[in-house]
Amino acid sequence: MRYWSVICAVGSLLLAAAVQAEEGVTQTLADAPLGGPLEVLQAPYRLGSFTHFAQIMPARPIARGGPVAELPRSPQDLSGVSYQWGGEQVTLGQHLERNKIMAYLVIKDGAIVYETYRYGTRDSTPFVSWSMAKSVVGTLTGIAIADGKIDSIDDRTTRYVPELGESGYGANSLRDLLQMSSGVKFIEDYAAASSLEARAWVEGNITRSVRYADTIAWFKERIHPPGRRFYYSSMEPVAMGWILQRSTGENLADYLSNKIWSKIGAEHDASWALDRPGGLEIGSCCINASLRDYGRFGLMVLNGGRAGGQQLVPEKWVREMTHPDPSRAFLQPGKLEGKPEFGYQHYWWLWPAVDNAVMARGVHGQGITVDFDDRVVIVQTANWDRADDPQDWLEAAALQRAIIATLRSGEVTL
Repeated sequence: MRYWSVICAVGSLLLAAAVQAEEGVTQTLADAPLGGPLEVLQAPYRLGSFTHFAQIMPARPIARGGPVAELPRSPQDLSGVSYQWGGEQVTLGQHLERNKIMAYLVIKDGAIVYETYRYGTRDSTPFVSWSMAKSVVGTLTGIAIADGKIDSIDDRTTRYVPELGESGYGANSLRDLLQMSSGVKFIEDYAAASSLEARAWVEGNITRSVRYADTIAWFKERIHPPGRRFYYSSMEPVAMGWILQRSTGENLADYLSNKIWSKIGAEHDASWALDRPGGLEIGSCCINASLRDYGRFGLMVLNGGRAGGQQLVPEKWVREMTHPDPSRAFLQPGKLEGKPEFGYQHYWWLWPAVDNAVMARGVHGQGITVDFDDRVVIVQTANWDRADDPQDWLEAAALQRAIIATLRSGEVTL
C-alpha cells in the first residue's frame, strides 16, 4: 500500500522479550510513540504503529480456536548465510540490522529453524500486515467458491454487489480484480493531498464522512480495457472484499476465523482493521497477527490448503493462486509492468518459475514467502525506510534464496 507514504503528507498538511537478542538496536517498543491514523508511516511512529495498529484504527477480532498447533523446533545457525548485494557480501545479521527487521521466522519442513525478535518485539506482538491482507482476500475467494457463494471468478462484479455498477469496476470480472487488471484509473502513489485517492482514504477511513466502500463509485475513468494490463490498485481488493462480504453474508474477519484461523492452530486471536467502528474490513490491508501465526498461514498454503488434518482451502485453488494465469502473459514473472522479476496472481506475488515460490507482501517490508520445492516458509516484519522500492524486495529475495540454498545443502550447524 504505497499510497500510505503520501497519506503521511496529508497528515502533515492536516495538522519485550526476544527469542534471539540482537545488537545495535536503539529504539524499542518501550519508547516507541504511536502515531495517529495520518502519522503511522512517518519514521518516528512506524515501530509503535506497526505493532499497535488495532489501537489506532478500529478492528474486528479474528478468533482462534482449538488446540495450538505447536511448531517443532530444529534450530540452525544461519549466521554464516550471506548474499551479494551492491558489490558487497551481506550476512543475515547485517541484513536484519540495515533493513530494520522487527522479527524474522524461517520454517523448514514444518519445523522452526530460525526465529528472532528485535526492537523489543516478542512472540505475542501483533504485527500489522499492510498489503499481505490482499493475499488473504485472494485465499478466502477460493473458499467462497467452494462454499457455493461465488460461482466463478469470471462473473461480473455487479452480480454480487450491484452498487459497483456506479463505478468503473462494474464492467469488470472478479478475475480482473484479483489480478489487478481492471483498467480503472487509480493512482497508487498519492502525488498530492488533494488527489481523489487520498480524499477517498481520508474521508472513508479517517474523518468517515462517507463509507470507504462508497468511495469506490468515485473511480469511473478507464485507462485500458479490462484484463489487458497489470495496474496495481489497492481499490480492487477493497471491492473484492466487499464482494466476499456480500456473497458470504459474513464479515471478512469472521469468515477468516471460521474458515482458517480457528483451524490452523493459531496461538493468538488476530484482528482486521475496519473503515469505521462496526464497519467493513479494509480489503486492501491491515490484519494484525503474531509472527508464528503468519507462519502457520504460510504453512497451510505450502501444504496445499491443508492444516490440522482438514482441507481448508481447495487444493485446486491453491495451485491456481500460486501459478501464473497462462491466458494472461502480462502477469508472468519478468513481464509484470513496473515490478522486475516478480509475477502476480490472485493478490500473491509470484517468484520466477525456477524458484517455485510465492510471496504475500506489504508496505515497508512485511512478507510471507512460501517455497514449494524446498518446503520453506519465511516470514518477516520490518520497518523499512522506503515504503515499496523494487530494489528492497529484490534484496529481501536475495537473502531468502541464500537461506533456502543453505538449508537445502545442509551446510548449517546446530
